[in-house]
Amino acid sequence: MRRAPRRVAVALALPCCAAVLFLALLACPPRAASREIAWDGRTYLPIAVRPGADTRLVMPEEFDDAWERDSEVAVAPLDATTLIIRPRAATIDQRLTLRGRRSGTIYLARVSTSLPFTPLVVVRNPATSAEPALPDPAASVVDVLRALLRGVPPPGFRVDRSATILLDQPPYRLRARELWRSGRLAGIVADLESTVPGHAIQVVPANIVLRVPELGSLRAAAPDRFELDPTSPSTRLLLVFAR
Repeated sequence: MRRAPRRVAVALALPCCAAVLFLALLACPPRAASREIAWDGRTYLPIAVRPGADTRLVMPEEFDDAWERDSEVAVAPLDATTLIIRPRAATIDQRLTLRGRRSGTIYLARVSTSLPFTPLVVVRNPATSAEPALPDPAASVVDVLRALLRGVPPPGFRVDRSATILLDQPPYRLRARELWRSGRLAGIVADLESTVPGHAIQVVPANIVLRVPELGSLRAAAPDRFELDPTSPSTRLLLVFAR
């Protein structure tokens, strides 16, 4: 008798989160609490962190970062303007310097476990001329999914390379390769691997939930193969988000 596929629900970059099952193509997961900060050039940006949790820092432009004590934090870029921060120590309070690549602006931040925690911090810089918003060339989620399948970004989509682990929880490991973004639509090209050697694993897209507040809600997920086994332990997985 064929065993029913195992259902897995995850949050981005939280491999040990509690599993809550949703139908990803039908339900809209709630947005995480966020804080928006305007950079005034006179005060430190307050960036709250919490042990065991991720803080996503979204900057108004591409940036380079320098930490006062980088051994205290685990840092991974999600894309050119987003940094994922997780403290390695129970208590930290340190300075972070970021330099805007486009404007040359030096942003100073205070990263601390003593600040009120929100998982998403968005920084705005009124003095920086933002790039003009590009219209969505794709009329629907299906159009973006078709473009991902072809591997040809539509005009107006920015593509960033990535190596972010989206999921590392048996029986799956999911690693992003590319992030496509334009306005309210976004796509991710990822590699889905089995972490259970010697076993066949069913891939059920509707049972995999990823929460990425800055991209919106997961609207579609399409694997190249619907079963992983010892002869083919990995497959490509395409994800489409909408805001």
